[in-house]
Amino acid sequence: MPQVTLNVNNTPYQFTCNEGEQERLLELAQLIDGRVSQLARALGQVGEAKLILMAGIILLDEVSEGGGASLSRGDLVSHLGDMDTLAAQIEHIAARMESA
Repeated sequence: MPQVTLNVNNTPYQFTCNEGEQERLLELAQLIDGRVSQLARALGQVGEAKLILMAGIILLDEVSEGGGASLSRGDLVSHLGDMDTLAAQIEHIAARMESA
């Protein structure tokens, strides 16, 4: 399985994905990184896990409201897997960041 490095808030994260999904993961990470950068400028570095969580909430809110983002909820689920898996990945990343 291919590996891709996603950079968010100047931190690299290694992800394994299915063949052909590399570009999409990079695009999604760039969306999150853009929001994290906006939040960091507005709030300061309040902690990477919190910035990433806030960015994720903002992006998902935009998707659920139909504004700003071009992905539907179904598109997000199909690209990111089921929400339980996604939540586990977020918790794992947050734990790694807190122990770093």
